[in-house]
Amino acid sequence: MKLFKISLFIIFIFSLVFSIYSLINFSKNKIDPTSSKNNFYSQLEYGLKTAQINITKSTIRDYQNQFEFYIMNKGNNPTKIILSTKKNPYWQIASLQEILKKAKINNKQLQLVDLSINHPYATFKNN
Repeated sequence: MKLFKISLFIIFIFSLVFSIYSLINFSKNKIDPTSSKNNFYSQLEYGLKTAQINITKSTIRDYQNQFEFYIMNKGNNPTKIILSTKKNPYWQIASLQEILKKAKINNKQLQLVDLSINHPYATFKNN
């Protein structure tokens, strides 16, 4: 009788350990349909909506890790904006807002804003 109780206890412990191992291993091999790029685009969409920046045309260049779009400025001149898909979209939108604000204060028209590289830059249109 004592041997039977010990064997049941060992089987119980073994099954418990196996269950925990299976749960841990199952969670590691789980396939997630969302990728980091999907998260970037959802954050970008939310950031642009929050910043009240309306885009007119957009292009995704995955091979260069870039997202390109146009916004309309005064005088119906589109400004080309290039963002990096590897950088935080919220920081890039905040930088874009700052650039747009400074251009408006200085009464300049932007032609291109490239925030996708290590040294972002903006070019102004010659009036």
